Amino acid sequence: MLKQRILTAVILIPLVLAGILYLPVIAIASILAVLMLQGAWEWSRLAGLQQRTLRFAYVALLALVLWLLWRQMGTDTWRPMMAYSSAIFWLLATVWIFLPQLGKQQNVLNTSVKLLAGLFVLGLSWYALVTIQAAPQLGPRWILYLLFLIWIADSGAYFAGRAFGRHKLAPVVSPGKTWEGVAGALLLVFLYSLTAPYWLPLTEGQASTLVAISLLLVPVSVIGDLFESLMKRQSGIKDSGQLLPGHGGVMDRIDSLTAVFPVYLWGASLAGLL
Repeated sequence: MLKQRILTAVILIPLVLAGILYLPVIAIASILAVLMLQGAWEWSRLAGLQQRTLRFAYVALLALVLWLLWRQMGTDTWRPMMAYSSAIFWLLATVWIFLPQLGKQQNVLNTSVKLLAGLFVLGLSWYALVTIQAAPQLGPRWILYLLFLIWIADSGAYFAGRAFGRHKLAPVVSPGKTWEGVAGALLLVFLYSLTAPYWLPLTEGQASTLVAISLLLVPVSVIGDLFESLMKRQSGIKDSGQLLPGHGGVMDRIDSLTAVFPVYLWGASLAGLL
């Protein structure tokens, strides 16, 4: 399993980095759309849909949502609306995580709510990613900054949690996560954010703002991870899929990303970083 994880990462990471740096925005948007549609297929199962016809219909619905979002890409009125929608959605998702009995029963209402949540998770993250990538000159660098932030936060949480973890963060949803792990992630991300002025053209005020936003994104990344874990736990599924050898499905790889990028779009828009 470990060998598969390492091999998959060795192959995918250079491809991801090269794509971000060299592909045009429309190519990035198309590739991301395919990933999100695969994510929708996996999410439909987590939400409780069993019939393949209904699951395909859900994927088609997300495709329609992404097309409508693409049509509005760059519109001045849509960008703040999407940014604020992201902040509100992930705030509600946080409440849901710490009330894990909500939505546990398998019924039409709970399945419908989870399917709607999936449209927000996947649609908002796709919109945020493409919007950031399309930012003049610095878009790809912002994407890389956020990807590295997520990886660094995950690493800090993993190693600090293993070394010092005593107090469980959300034991019902994800027993392995601890408050000490979150502290480790915050420390590493703080140090990482201090390097931003060396590879991003930021004023002193912008650099300080970015440090604050980066620290905010640490708990946001944890919430993204926990929210998918909640969906899996309520559906009794270990991995969202088997698409990536050793890594599970698409949702297992992008759970933190789906929260970080939309919330960053909100924070960066308010702070004038984008």
